[in-house]
Amino acid sequence: MICDDTRDLHFYLGCHRASWLTTAPLDVSLFISHRVLRTYKRLPGPPFWPFWRKGMPLRHVAIDSGAFTELSLYHQFVTTPEEYVTALARYDDELTVLDWAAPQDWMCEPWMLAKTGLTVAEHQRRTVENFIRLTELWPQVSDADCPIMPVIQGWTVDDYLVCVALYEEYGVRLAEDYEIVGVGSVCRRQATAEIGDIFRTLSQLDLPLHGFGVKLAGLRRYGRYLVTADSMAWSYAGRRTPTQCGSTRHKSEANCQVFALQWRNRVEAAAAEAKREIDAPDQLDLFHAPARATQQRAPEPLQQPKLVRPGQDDQLDLFAAA
Repeated sequence: MICDDTRDLHFYLGCHRASWLTTAPLDVSLFISHRVLRTYKRLPGPPFWPFWRKGMPLRHVAIDSGAFTELSLYHQFVTTPEEYVTALARYDDELTVLDWAAPQDWMCEPWMLAKTGLTVAEHQRRTVENFIRLTELWPQVSDADCPIMPVIQGWTVDDYLVCVALYEEYGVRLAEDYEIVGVGSVCRRQATAEIGDIFRTLSQLDLPLHGFGVKLAGLRRYGRYLVTADSMAWSYAGRRTPTQCGSTRHKSEANCQVFALQWRNRVEAAAAEAKREIDAPDQLDLFHAPARATQQRAPEPLQQPKLVRPGQDDQLDLFAAA
């Protein structure tokens, strides 16, 4: 299994201020939306850059496509794949280390389906086809390795397994060819047993999983199955927190970097604890896992069931529960 205690979870602090590319400590990885960066003709650089010296850390950044915002506001994408991939090529040139970028995936929450009027299956098809399209466009705009990662979408456990199989049908080998595979439509229901079951099931397929919008409760429950995660839940919590950092320039901690970094420290401590407990059963193991009719063989007598191996945060996310 890829998710083991020898590989620490890499956490990306979600932010909605491009200036943090300069002001945050260099060893803090950032997750920032395309919708924030697109307004800049030139991205802010880290301190002392380009006077970087050997041994100094490099800023690691991951890009959110802004899919949640666009689908929430317009019920479709107004940013074309061509526009998005061109912007990603520019970010790849200007950022010190662009680790990966999310595709323009289609979330599968019931309320999102109500906005688009489409089905889970259609959202999954559009997610996979957008990923394929972006990877096809990338060589036209850059000679660098394509940073776009695939995202699995769904709502139930079986939905996610169907999406994995759909990638296989399109010739995308998730476990073999990608260092990161995102899992979408989870950030607003992370404390539920169902989410833990989803991540545990997908980790059994040897997928290097990224958790979008992970919060402390989620990390404690399923952090052992993740390779990377991001969140800006600190900002929602900060909106309800009077200024604690001593600044006289803001009345709450919703945009405070000091508050965000303190919250990040708690997240990383929770992630480390979750990794240490990888061999210990969690609460999900106390219950019989539901059958996966479409992806799992029927168990034979005295044998374990066998899994058949199938062939972005910005300002709207401030309203996610901490």
